Amino acid sequence: MSSGVVTVGRHTYAVGLYWENSPGGGRVSQIAKDAAKQPGQQADFFAIRPGGKSGGVPQFGLCSGDGGQTAGMPALAGCLASQLPGSWAGAFRLNEGVVVIIVRDDLIVPDGDLFFFEEADARDRLIQEMGFGGLQTVYAPEAWSIPGADSIPITLLLNDRADIKLQGVSLSQKAKLGIFAGSLVAVAVIAALIVGGGEVTNIATTGQLPPPPKVFVPKPMPEPVYIRYWEEKPLAIDVIRNCSEGLVKVPTAVQGWKMNKVSCSGVGISVTWTRTKGSTEPPDGAVVDITGKNASKVYRLGSLKNRGREELLSFNEITNRFLRENWPGTLTKAPDDPPPPPPPDWDGEWNPPPAPWQKRAFNMTVSYLPGDLTRIFENLPGAIINNMTAGSGTMSAGWKVEGVIYEERK
Repeated sequence: MSSGVVTVGRHTYAVGLYWENSPGGGRVSQIAKDAAKQPGQQADFFAIRPGGKSGGVPQFGLCSGDGGQTAGMPALAGCLASQLPGSWAGAFRLNEGVVVIIVRDDLIVPDGDLFFFEEADARDRLIQEMGFGGLQTVYAPEAWSIPGADSIPITLLLNDRADIKLQGVSLSQKAKLGIFAGSLVAVAVIAALIVGGGEVTNIATTGQLPPPPKVFVPKPMPEPVYIRYWEEKPLAIDVIRNCSEGLVKVPTAVQGWKMNKVSCSGVGISVTWTRTKGSTEPPDGAVVDITGKNASKVYRLGSLKNRGREELLSFNEITNRFLRENWPGTLTKAPDDPPPPPPPDWDGEWNPPPAPWQKRAFNMTVSYLPGDLTRIFENLPGAIINNMTAGSGTMSAGWKVEGVIYEERK
């Protein structure tokens, strides 16, 4: 999964942006700039999808320029989402790779602007999103044989739309010099008026010095209200147990079929198979593609409740636990969450400090579920599991576990 630039028709488009909803009304640009400058984010460009007259929520997307993106380049997901209303997901083959775009209720989901070099990874991501339900339309290449999917080319869907464009987060050097020069001229004119006549006139007519200038004291910035995202997710240990217990629903072997991949997000288990023999019955309840060679099924799991109020551990406590318990994986710094928006009635400068917490991403591998995961995640606050995937699809050759851990900012 990456970001960069792709070509569709006559235009080059930026892909791989991170999208956020913005309640800031006409201040979406400033909110986007503030989000781009947060520690761990440091985006170079932002793009805006206006809310429109119908009352829709505006959005902004952030990206760096590492993949060749430049100011003025249209953002593919933003343009396509504005062209196609509703809830839909699509995977589109392009010369540079495969783009996957996910839109729900007219809004691009935060991780719904994806670019893949590997077609298999793009297909897996699309199938996973389909498993969550709620999509009105699915677009996919015909060769993927996804039941009910529309294979209409992206050029026809996009219709050359290119109005959602990248904007630079910082002013160019030329613009900065222009503003600086204008400021010098303004200061010189004001000084000339005071020294050349304004002050003398006042003394001559009133015999008094002019009143001291009024000092502008800005209103204090209101206290930002940070969103405690981990408290809106189920406990990691509950996700692990839900997936582990749910595996009893998945057949360990189906005659004439080979299991390709098993993944679990906590709310469902997604499984894909490939047929290995001729006349064989497909897995019970699975959807078979038009070639008859591939099958897939999502096994629904019981719902999980959000964890609620939960205090975090310090950076050192998490690190020491990682080393002491010898976790079977890695911890890496993850980007901070976007800053909270200003209050609706605030019209001043909005530049909140970083939240009092940070997060690290983890990537672990265990032989089976739940395995060592119970020991690792029991009583570990701030941990969120995003996905668990069986390496070879056999459910017994190793599980890859991915997620993040929120911790107090060091």
